[in-house]
Amino acid sequence: MSERQINDPQSTPKVPASVDASASRPASTRMNASRRRFAQAGAATPVVLGSLLSKPALASQAYNCTVSGQMSGNASPRPGKVDCKLLGKSPGYWKNATTWPAGTLKGTLPTTSCSFGSNKGTVFGGFISGGQTLMDAFRYKAESSACNVYGLRDSAFGLCTSKATLLQVLNAPGGLNDTMIYALGRATVATILNALSVGTDYPITVAQAIKMFNAVCPAGGMYQVNATVSWDANQVMAYFQSLYS
Repeated sequence: MSERQINDPQSTPKVPASVDASASRPASTRMNASRRRFAQAGAATPVVLGSLLSKPALASQAYNCTVSGQMSGNASPRPGKVDCKLLGKSPGYWKNATTWPAGTLKGTLPTTSCSFGSNKGTVFGGFISGGQTLMDAFRYKAESSACNVYGLRDSAFGLCTSKATLLQVLNAPGGLNDTMIYALGRATVATILNALSVGTDYPITVAQAIKMFNAVCPAGGMYQVNATVSWDANQVMAYFQSLYS
């Protein structure tokens, strides 16, 4: 089943820049003045501002690659602007990598009879990080001398009882440009592994990636970016793919 073609994310107003108080003022006065300015700016852009305040590591990140940076259109000059595609690794890289980040186990692909032996990797559905849990969106079953993976939108999904591993999702059918749920799954796994590998300097956290996937995985699902903008599955996938090459 195909999803809609990828649409370019819509633009939102620029994030208001904060102005440093005079260094001659007492620390407490400077802090109160700063808080007042943030509160005033927040009345205009509550969602974006809240996102910025909730990410203490933002200063070390490439702002233009964050969701907020994408939404602002990178119109506000900021130091450290980078090529977002250089930040992470592709699904193909992680599929062939010999080691995965701590907290995950690559394991091996199953045999045609869906046997993993003693080396089954981390399961996709149920993976938890930051209070977010990946939904059960990929399952597998043995049929016609093959161990096939099915996505949530496939009719055969309900006939499967075993949850697919992260590696199985990376190995799911379809090329880079297909719009099937498998492409979204591959992009999500790569994003999770990139976030775990890079750490706080990566533009989004594992929990954010999970939340975005869960929102758009069901047919017609939308991820609420802010009060006025929502992304569909293709837009979320496009954002994930913009962070690796």
